[in-house]
Amino acid sequence: MTEEQAKELLRKYLDEQANPQEQKKVEEWYAKLHIEEVEVAAHRRATISAQMFAQLQVAMFQEQKTAKVFKFQTFVRVAAAALLLLTIGITIWKLNTKVQSENQLTVFTGSKEQKRVILPDGSVVVLGPSAKLCYPKIFASNSRQIELEEGEAFFDITHQEKRPFTVHTSAGVNISVLGTSFKIKSYQASKQLEVAVVTGKVAVSNPKGELGTLVKDESLTYDKNNGRAAIRKSKTSAVIKFAFDGATLDQVVTKLQYVYSIKILLNDSALGKLKTTASFSSTQSPEEILDILCSLHHLRFNASKNHKSFKIYR
Repeated sequence: MTEEQAKELLRKYLDEQANPQEQKKVEEWYAKLHIEEVEVAAHRRATISAQMFAQLQVAMFQEQKTAKVFKFQTFVRVAAAALLLLTIGITIWKLNTKVQSENQLTVFTGSKEQKRVILPDGSVVVLGPSAKLCYPKIFASNSRQIELEEGEAFFDITHQEKRPFTVHTSAGVNISVLGTSFKIKSYQASKQLEVAVVTGKVAVSNPKGELGTLVKDESLTYDKNNGRAAIRKSKTSAVIKFAFDGATLDQVVTKLQYVYSIKILLNDSALGKLKTTASFSSTQSPEEILDILCSLHHLRFNASKNHKSFKIYR
């Protein structure tokens, strides 16, 4: 029985329209549920309780309109039925969550809470208040897919060339990356969804097609009502640090290309084997980082006119 079917059966029970078989079913169900231990997240319990209390008040008010004196037995019947509906609602939610947890995990945050979540691939998600994130216990071999159902979150994604990373949202907007860091703000009550890139590059799309490609310090605002998107320059306050401990220059160059969406060419392939130990952050410009790298290895570099391509040489 689904939650809607359960509610309909209880409505008939409250209105004394249920047949003997239905009455027996409700009472047997209540007897069974009453002795079972039900555990559920506090915020979910509070929501269901508030809904049931509101329904109880409506039922009591209707009873008072039809009778001069509110009978105690009527109150008991309505209260017991409301309690039953609360218990069924929690139990159905619990069963659904249990089924989902066999394949994936769900993380909630409270209205004043933040949580740091480490995904199976080592990627990090920082959830803001009132957020809900769903992700699998183990990612597929050819893709990594998660869902931000509600709220705001910052993503720092581990680069994996053969396993693209996609964030699905309740607004039907998908954000696809290989390895980068970005922020998504997606509240169901808001008419807009926002994506802001801190490092790297992301592709934003909906069922109709691609909405745009964002690079470092760009953001996209999506209007849920008309399906339109606007891209603008917008620096975020988030700072990403990346460190290299004995990494080859090839590895460093690969990381920098994804972080800054630039191209870096080594004039001599032998340079790629040079070892590098250094720490940088997204607040530094590519030129600043390349200047430090070249100083470490006694190299030089030059940049293209648009500062999107660089060449390192002796």
